[in-house]
Amino acid sequence: MRPSPLSLEAIDAQEERFAAAFASGDMTTARPLYRPDVVYISPTTRLFGWPARIEGLDQALEFIQLTIAGLSDISYTVDQRALIPDDSAAYVRVQFEFNMGAVRLRSTYVVVYRYRDALIARQELYYDPSGQLEVLPSS
Repeated sequence: MRPSPLSLEAIDAQEERFAAAFASGDMTTARPLYRPDVVYISPTTRLFGWPARIEGLDQALEFIQLTIAGLSDISYTVDQRALIPDDSAAYVRVQFEFNMGAVRLRSTYVVVYRYRDALIARQELYYDPSGQLEVLPSS
């Protein structure tokens, strides 16, 4: 078994950067985390008529930015995370909370990151696309 160049501390720093990008509503601040040839895969693409596999950093960031348009008070919190042995990859479970109009919602999903040269080369989101978002009590 070869050691992974990743660490939980590196994953935590990455996820803190994602949390800040989502909170600010500006995904371009996450650009340094990615390889230029990143592949982004998510069931959300079907909701916007995008291809299931998005290739390239500009297109991936454009799509992620599109998915948060119209949302406010976004909170991105890591619930679980782990390194995937022998694969230069990590697993992260996210609690993604946001306001859509007057309603507070939560989406829970898993992201698998695959790295090359210490940058995200592939980002895969997993959740039940037929599931309902959790409605949270208003604060």
